[in-house]
Amino acid sequence: MKIARVSACALPYVLACTFALSLSSPNASRAAESDDIGVYGSVTTTRKATSAAEHMRKAQWGEAQADYRALIGENPKQEDFYVGLYKSSMRLNQWDQVALALEELCGINPTYKDKLLLERGECNYHLNRYNEAEPQLRLALSKIGEPSFIEERYDKLMKKSTITHTPSQGPIPDYVPPVIHTPEAYVTTDVQGSHFDSSEHSLSLKNAFLRSEKIVVAEFVGYEGKNITYFAPPKATYKLDKFLKGGALNKTIYVRYELHNKTNTQRPDGFKFAKDTMPEPGSKWILFIDNAVPVDGMYETYKGSFGRVEYNDENLDKILQIIETHKGQTN
Repeated sequence: MKIARVSACALPYVLACTFALSLSSPNASRAAESDDIGVYGSVTTTRKATSAAEHMRKAQWGEAQADYRALIGENPKQEDFYVGLYKSSMRLNQWDQVALALEELCGINPTYKDKLLLERGECNYHLNRYNEAEPQLRLALSKIGEPSFIEERYDKLMKKSTITHTPSQGPIPDYVPPVIHTPEAYVTTDVQGSHFDSSEHSLSLKNAFLRSEKIVVAEFVGYEGKNITYFAPPKATYKLDKFLKGGALNKTIYVRYELHNKTNTQRPDGFKFAKDTMPEPGSKWILFIDNAVPVDGMYETYKGSFGRVEYNDENLDKILQIIETHKGQTN
């Protein structure tokens, strides 16, 4: 009887053909859950070796054989997988595959020929190669007391292919009671009070800079007006000293000297206009003129009284810092 033989160079290709079939196995799917590279240095190889070992323990010889054939296709020099192929094929009585596994083992390491006399003799017997089987079995009988080489390697294969994950418990954090947040009572928004033109949110030097067409340093000269009240302010006269933003104004300008900052300020109780309400003549002020077009011959300052800032080093530095930050927006 002639047995089909597969050459050693073609073996990896032939065995790899069964790899796709073995992937559909449920046990293979379970083995694939591990990301441990194991002793074989590869996640894929370890998963497949684990799957093959599970099949062997459950006597699923055909599935195990398919796994080992796939493993040999990927790792043709790994002896362990030929041992697995030998064991699974022997269980299936597929002696041509047994012969293939033994031949490849002895090809990798020729010293195995003497250690596998019994297995080679048994295989040749089942393949009707009696002339080869008889001397091998006779020599094997003389070594019957020695431990089985193939069984020792098979035991090691099963151990190497088994990955045991021991669950571990991490530190238990201390109990922290939940923080109870008490919601704040809803407050109806004051639309008028939050509007930019009528709210105190607008009262900042940055807003004054951004919304003023011109910013000047001027000297207070005097004022004029009749029947002056809190909401009927005097007409103030200023002499220009220098420009911080904008330009091209007369040397003498007239300003509506508001007595409030235009944020719905109520008239103070007992208010009465007097001469000392106005600044000292000759004092210098920084004026934020929001609109360079005079109304009734007077310029209006940003937010009324807020747009008049006493001229000193501290206030000047604050404004110069804002101007430096907004270079390109000063004209």
